[in-house]
Amino acid sequence: MNCRPHHRARTNRLSILFVLIAAICAACAWVTWLERPAVAADQATIEEGATVTFSYSFTVPGTVPTIYSDVGTFVQGKHQILPVVERELAGLHPGDEKTVEVTPEEGFGPYDEQKKANVPRASLPEGVKEGDVVEDQNGRVATITTISDTGAVMDYNHPLAGKRFVMQIKVLKVEKPS
Repeated sequence: MNCRPHHRARTNRLSILFVLIAAICAACAWVTWLERPAVAADQATIEEGATVTFSYSFTVPGTVPTIYSDVGTFVQGKHQILPVVERELAGLHPGDEKTVEVTPEEGFGPYDEQKKANVPRASLPEGVKEGDVVEDQNGRVATITTISDTGAVMDYNHPLAGKRFVMQIKVLKVEKPS
C-alpha cells in the first residue's frame, strides 16, 4: 500500500488552507485600513487661534456615572477653558476623542470653607430647597447646602472645587484661525 499520494493530498490541502487564512487576514487588514479615520490634508487641527466646538461630560470617580454633559465652543489659546483641557486638546482634529483627568489644582481649586455664607430665609427665592443652585442679589452663583426656619447656608464654591474629575471630550468641529 502506497501512502505517498495521501500524504501529498494532505500537504496540498494544508497549503490551500494556509493560503486561504493568509488571504482572509490580508482582507481584514485592508478593510481595517480603509475604515480608519482619515485626516484630510486641509482638515483643521486644534492650534493657536482655532475655534473649537466640542462635546464633553464630567464624571467624578466614586459618584454617579455622568454628572454633567454639554457642548461648548472656545478659541484655542484664549484661556476660555481649563488650561489642562486646552493643553490636552492641542493637535486634535474633528472626530478625535480624549479623556482628561483633572486634579483639584488644575480644575476649580481646593474647597474653601470661607466661601460659605449664612443668609436669612426671607432672602431666598420661594420654593427653594437644599441642593438648588441660585443666584444672589450680587449675581454670584451658590448652592444652598442647608435650610432652616430662619436661614440657609449658601456655598459659593464651584461644585467641583476640591474634587478630582474626569472629562470625556469629543472634538466636533475645528475652524482654522483667520
